[in-house]
Amino acid sequence: MRPALALAGFTALVLASAPSAAGADADRPRVVLSVSPARLALAAPGSRTIKLRNDGAERVVVDVTRRTLGMQPAAKPWLHITPARLVLRSGENAILTLRATPPRHAEPGDHQVLVLLTTRPLRSGRVHVQVRLGVRIRMVVPGRIVRQVTLGSLRVHRRHGAGFMFVSITNRGNVTVQLRGRVTALLLRRGRHLARLTPRARGALLPGARAVLTLRSSGPVRGPVTAGVRVRLGPGLRVVERRYRLRL
Repeated sequence: MRPALALAGFTALVLASAPSAAGADADRPRVVLSVSPARLALAAPGSRTIKLRNDGAERVVVDVTRRTLGMQPAAKPWLHITPARLVLRSGENAILTLRATPPRHAEPGDHQVLVLLTTRPLRSGRVHVQVRLGVRIRMVVPGRIVRQVTLGSLRVHRRHGAGFMFVSITNRGNVTVQLRGRVTALLLRRGRHLARLTPRARGALLPGARAVLTLRSSGPVRGPVTAGVRVRLGPGLRVVERRYRLRL
């Protein structure tokens, strides 16, 4: 039989048929696991603790794993959790210690990691009931945040009736810049909007890295035009823009 899987952010409760027994344990759920807090901020370098409790009728093994959230550079290796595996008897509490040790040149700002706590039974031969809890960890690395990108030269290439424009972009700041969904480009002539270009941008640009934005135009625009390229650095943040005069 396939295992049942429960996902939760704070407390997970799974009810399954339990063997006949005397006393209160006969009516108790087999697997009940809770964690507190459900999310926390952790100054890096530094440490915090989270508390686990097994309120189920059975003794369980809890495996601890980590997963990086979003498109940030992998901050997962910075977070050390002890113990990585533990056994909880019914009604027993346990403490996990989280230590953030970022490298010397870590990007300042927030780095999100999800800590996953997954239960498994100690005994085999029964229905496998699994509980999974997720604790969101926000590791905060101190330092001044600089978001700055520059748009370089543009070149044009036509292929199969479509126009492709390639624009270089460089991250001159000290934090990763997300590009997906934040690049827009238009074709203009004497201030009039002629066409919107479809950008093909990579997901993120690391500090000091350089990439090429690919802009595709499939419309019938010909002759001298102005291409306007805009990069939005984030919600509520400034926009970097450059205009190019070219002939299609």
